[in-house]
Amino acid sequence: MTELVGAGARALAAQALGSDRIKDRVLVTGASGWLGRTALDLLSPLGLPTLALASRSRAIRVGDLEIVCREWDEHEVVEFAPTVVLDCAFLTRDRVADMPLDEFVAANRALTDRLVHATRLPGVRLALTVSSGAGVYPRDALSGPIEDNPYGYLKREAECRLAEAAAESGAVPIVARAWSISGAHVQKPQGYALGSMIQDADAGAIRIMARRPVFRRYVLAEELLAVGIAEGGVGPATIDSGGELVEMAELASRVAAVVHPGALISRGEVDARDPDRYHSDGQDWDRRCERWGLASAPLDRQIEITARGVLSRA
Repeated sequence: MTELVGAGARALAAQALGSDRIKDRVLVTGASGWLGRTALDLLSPLGLPTLALASRSRAIRVGDLEIVCREWDEHEVVEFAPTVVLDCAFLTRDRVADMPLDEFVAANRALTDRLVHATRLPGVRLALTVSSGAGVYPRDALSGPIEDNPYGYLKREAECRLAEAAAESGAVPIVARAWSISGAHVQKPQGYALGSMIQDADAGAIRIMARRPVFRRYVLAEELLAVGIAEGGVGPATIDSGGELVEMAELASRVAAVVHPGALISRGEVDARDPDRYHSDGQDWDRRCERWGLASAPLDRQIEITARGVLSRA
């Protein structure tokens, strides 16, 4: 067990998966990425049989743990006989600019094929996929051509295919939509507002590049996973992450206060006419946290936990 995951999420995951009555076997895909590492860390105290899959076979460090990741092998997955599938495998949105669109689409659809295959295995009671607000913002991505929003389109497609596969197999499908998340296991933190601000604050100065208001809500990645796992014991659910609503100027101020109170914060003139509001309304998240007795970590605590991981790798 590491100090990189919030205690509330750990307790909820243990409540949902730690039963002596059900001996779960957990398949984690995308195990070397942000959400996959978070899932492995979250579940580590439970001692459950776990098969960690990544794009290539290798050993990874998750805090003070060393975990061997395997490549997808259909026979091995069948032999492992999972009861819980935690699907964290997907090429991220930034990869759209790095590769031809048809390759991006084919790669992600192949990953969704694996999710569907795993969900249909006998014995799987819960299949959770980590999705994205991009699938439904600014509108349902499936309502337009894939070229308009490739990442969101493919995420929504995966949501639908999971629901279909689960309906056939009897597994409970859970869609955990990450809008904006935090957490110590973030990979490539410079690509995310919170992670990059933590790095910049540590270096002494935060420069906010956005020239229009940008609003976000953050929750810890492990909390989103834990709530999804808990909901999976009840029935199908689509969960939208929530959290306190903050604009980037306030986020920068809060990051500086936690990481380096002397850090300078600067920003050019802001045009308020076209704000960026990529976030849920927060209500679904609040209801689910209340349902499960989860005291979701406040923003300052999220910054502290995220910084613990980001700065340890600096």
